[in-house]
Amino acid sequence: MGIINVHMRTSLLSVVWLFIGFNSISHTINWLQKYFNAKSFYTEEKYALAMEAFKPLIEEREGNNYSIYSSFYYALAAYKSGFLPLSRNMFSQIKAKYPSWSKIDEGNFWLGIIHFEEGSYNQALNALDEIKSASYEQDIRSLKLTYFSKIESLEELKNIYSLNEGEESLAFLLASRISQETLVNQDRRLLRELIENFDLEPAQFNLVDVQETIYKDEYKVAVMLPFMTSDLQPNLKRKVNQFVLDIYQGIQLAIDTLKSEDIDIKLFAYDTKRSEKATEALLAKEELKGMDLIIGPLFPEPIAMVNDFSYKNKINIINPLSTNSEVIGNNPFSFMFSPSNETIGRSSARFASQYVTKKPGIILYGNTAGDSAMAMAYKQRIEADSFNIITTKKIKIDSSQSIMDILLIPNTKLREAATEEAKEDYTIGLDSIGHIFVASKDNLISSKVLSAVEIRGDSIVVIGSADWLDTQVIKFDVYTKLGCFLYAPNYFNRDTDEYVAFRKSYILKHKESPTEYAEIGFELMQLMGRGLKEHGKYFQIGWRDKGLVKGHLTTGFDYRNSNDNLVLPILTFEDGAMKMKLKDEHN
Repeated sequence: MGIINVHMRTSLLSVVWLFIGFNSISHTINWLQKYFNAKSFYTEEKYALAMEAFKPLIEEREGNNYSIYSSFYYALAAYKSGFLPLSRNMFSQIKAKYPSWSKIDEGNFWLGIIHFEEGSYNQALNALDEIKSASYEQDIRSLKLTYFSKIESLEELKNIYSLNEGEESLAFLLASRISQETLVNQDRRLLRELIENFDLEPAQFNLVDVQETIYKDEYKVAVMLPFMTSDLQPNLKRKVNQFVLDIYQGIQLAIDTLKSEDIDIKLFAYDTKRSEKATEALLAKEELKGMDLIIGPLFPEPIAMVNDFSYKNKINIINPLSTNSEVIGNNPFSFMFSPSNETIGRSSARFASQYVTKKPGIILYGNTAGDSAMAMAYKQRIEADSFNIITTKKIKIDSSQSIMDILLIPNTKLREAATEEAKEDYTIGLDSIGHIFVASKDNLISSKVLSAVEIRGDSIVVIGSADWLDTQVIKFDVYTKLGCFLYAPNYFNRDTDEYVAFRKSYILKHKESPTEYAEIGFELMQLMGRGLKEHGKYFQIGWRDKGLVKGHLTTGFDYRNSNDNLVLPILTFEDGAMKMKLKDEHN
């Protein structure tokens, strides 16, 4: 009986172990089957079902050899389903839990993709930097270029680069983006830095640099202006194109003055007649190819033709009057005597960010393309300094009343806004904004803005054009009362000894006082004559790193990595007197 009982217990134990063995095998097959089922959902792009199927396989349990792969495919399915945070968290858990996993490079690659899609560019780069396998190099480069190229803001691209200055793909894309800007908007200092540091090909980024200059004993300067000589009459009356003659007379006087400094300039005058045909005939003259500098023209069609000629023949050209950056275009040999509209906007914004204390502001701009360019440049620059522009509005000349609507009461006339009751219902609350930037020379717009601000009686600072001073409508004390700032490109200080000497010489020669155009002609030729003497035919090489070039009648010029003058005088009004402060893009 005992033997039978022992036998029976042994048999029963064998059955139990056999059952346990079969159950264990069945359990092992179950994990495998579940994994394959989940994987099939993923393969069939049924990502929601795949996530549900992989979820119970993520936990590490006895017999479950599929935890890490289930985690990986769960993260991928979450990504494919649009659940980026969930996917990111799972990939991060895999990194933390299985740092030595053979597929960890692939996990980091997907983490890089997710961070890119979430706009976390620095984290994306950090994840990609952890990839060790060289087989990913091309894919990583393509990934970076794909996502960085989606960034629309050049400033954002610059900021990302500043935190990742060793990133070659980012440098390449940033250089490409900078080169697509017009010359006056290009950050050429940074462009040159990128090309040099990453051994990029300059021609690929439209960077045409003259490496060597040419020094001469005498420089030939062509003045291409609409003299309209066939229409000139031999009388004492002022001519229709008198301003052109004034520019030329200023240039001539400067050349006479430069001779005393052993600077020899031979002047050649060419009449463009405001005509494409006349300009084309001039450009066909072989002698023009031997010029060292061209001054002019003034009108769009001749400007475009001479610009092409300048580029093809590598002859520097400078426009005496325009602030339109299209005058330069992308011709590295083309310069402007004045700051461009964009430079005026940016420099005014830098000034405002220094002197205006309240962050909210308003931008109003006129009807011209130049007004719009100035306003947009101002907005971009001031917002980069954390200022909040709450309104940017174009003001048409025939609807200047809208200025009152913005600053006072909607659809209410000026006389109705003058009451105390009306003042309590301003569209923009009292002392709620710090400043108004006005990108317009128009007298009607300026008078409306200043009148509205005066009526408000709060602490708004008005930033506008120095040309407003020419209008008789606005009294001088209004500028002092409101604490206005006026941007004044090419401001001539007529109280200096240099100006007094210039004026005396001009009157002696022409028997009349110099006009503003004569001042421009004189100052431009002074600048160019000294530039040619000191730096040779390609004076931009010397100017590139020189900084402020002292003016004769003006404060000065700055062409560091620029084709327009970066110096912008700002007029302020303190204690009943007008004072001049200086602003440029480099300080």
